[in-house]
Amino acid sequence: MLKKKTKPKRQKLSTLVDKADKLASQYIRQKYADHAGYVTCISCDTVLHWKDAHCAHFIERGKKLTRWLEENLHPACCGCNTFNKEFHMREYTIKMIDLHGREFVDELMAMGRKSTSPAEVRTLAEEAIEYYSQALEK
Repeated sequence: MLKKKTKPKRQKLSTLVDKADKLASQYIRQKYADHAGYVTCISCDTVLHWKDAHCAHFIERGKKLTRWLEENLHPACCGCNTFNKEFHMREYTIKMIDLHGREFVDELMAMGRKSTSPAEVRTLAEEAIEYYSQALEK
């Protein structure tokens, strides 16, 4: 009797998104860390160890098109990223314009307004997992 070929089980989309988030967060926080492992909050300039920092999203995480875009991610302290949103976004916007220019910030904002299908999110998550896994190995 012949056995049916079974397809490898596809990971749930939520599992892929979680994995991509974790890898991107770790990479970004380590990327900006100094030789002693400290990062500076993008908004308030507080210095903290990379393990204690958050990975802040300039364009909110729910906007999947920019969720794992490296230029959209920076270390932030918990206070700014979680509790002091108005101050955080005002300062973050100024730093983003300083770092990347107004035109790029406008492009990011336009990307944030676009919707994505679950299939597109799956592709973006898989690409982010591959990219950030490789980047962390280096």
